[in-house]
Amino acid sequence: MKNFRISFILLILSAVPCAAAQTDDLFSSSGLVPAAGRKTDLSFSAGGAKDVLSARLKEELTLENCIDIALSNNPRAVAAELAVQDAQVSLNLARSEFFPTATAGASQNYNNQKTDGFPRRDYGTSDVYAQAQLSLSGITDIARNIKISKLTLEQAQTDLAGVKNEITGSVKKYYYALLSAKRAVAIRTQSRDLYQDQYNRSAEFFRLGLRPKVDVTTAEVNLNNEELSLIRAKNLVKTASAQLANAMGVTASDILNIKEVADFERLDIPFDKAIETAYANRPDVLSARTGVQISQIKLNRAKAGFFPTFSFSAGVAKSGDDFRLDNEETKLMASVEFPIFNAFKTYNNYKQAKLSMASTLNSNRSLLNDVFLEVQSAYIKMQEAAESIPVAEVNVEKAKENLDLSRGRYNEGIGDIIELKDAEVAYTDAELSLLTARYDYASAVAELKQAMGTY
Repeated sequence: MKNFRISFILLILSAVPCAAAQTDDLFSSSGLVPAAGRKTDLSFSAGGAKDVLSARLKEELTLENCIDIALSNNPRAVAAELAVQDAQVSLNLARSEFFPTATAGASQNYNNQKTDGFPRRDYGTSDVYAQAQLSLSGITDIARNIKISKLTLEQAQTDLAGVKNEITGSVKKYYYALLSAKRAVAIRTQSRDLYQDQYNRSAEFFRLGLRPKVDVTTAEVNLNNEELSLIRAKNLVKTASAQLANAMGVTASDILNIKEVADFERLDIPFDKAIETAYANRPDVLSARTGVQISQIKLNRAKAGFFPTFSFSAGVAKSGDDFRLDNEETKLMASVEFPIFNAFKTYNNYKQAKLSMASTLNSNRSLLNDVFLEVQSAYIKMQEAAESIPVAEVNVEKAKENLDLSRGRYNEGIGDIIELKDAEVAYTDAELSLLTARYDYASAVAELKQAMGTY
């Protein structure tokens, strides 16, 4: 019998997974820590899913593609999804208090007894039973716990929507930043070509004796400075691509190939309407309102400690020395318990719940102030960019005209190289200012929609 028990215990232990093995599998599958004897893989997913996603990242990505990938892979979105599932399990556990439990079992005893002066006795007993019971202690507390669990689930779902809202806004912001950085490279490349043309012309004019050597030197310095600006612009593209990939919850060593946006979304909404929309739709505001309901229920539960507690239990059991279960027992009990003195525990629980309620209301007021500021800042930024775009467009036209005139004057020998350089700098700056204004507007619209919770 002893050997049998040892074998049974070893069998049970062998079925339990080793904690260390689980940890190794967890980290290796996440790609954060390499498994033994294997190279480190910094990818975020494993198996076929990783290959599919890696191939997808090499394709031309639209803004919608980037948002879809982010909502599926960003760790914050995954964590919010898990929080919703955990809240659902907690609700199921709270509801289970209202359900009965049922058990069945059997036992067999064997005794070998020897008493001085009496013959040795061998005897055994067997028992088979089945029972069901329901026990509810503090029925109103159980009901309140279920209500709190429901609200907690709603809050988790709202928080999930809030995380998705923030992720979408971040992806849009970095998507537009990458487009802007790529366009800036094109502008810097165009400017570099202008300086290259200027250098070639200066060198040719010097060879013909029409311009002094200083013009060639100045043109060469201007060209080298623009080459440096172009290098910085290309590095900004790499940085913007890495920031976009991070917002999507992926890792990408190469620059993401994203599709140019033909026309940016325009948003025409009064400021008062934007604030009203934010207060009505923002997930964090809705979650905060749910938090107030939870605090109110907890306060009511603390108050209930001053009142009697009602309990109910019921059970039925059948047993016997064989499977016919001849014996039967039924139990019903209802009780009420009056609190008298518990060392001020009920009073302090109530006081603590009241303070928690006040803290929740104060936090919500702070949240509404923050929401107002976020909407206001995004709205001002959007208006500024909208007003800057037409001015920047006019500046580009005028700077282009001035550049053409300066180039013509220089080629005719009337203007000098400093005048031409100033015109080229002004034209490049005007184009970059227009680029900044357009993408600032797109980013501000995305930021305002995120602040209003309208994604």
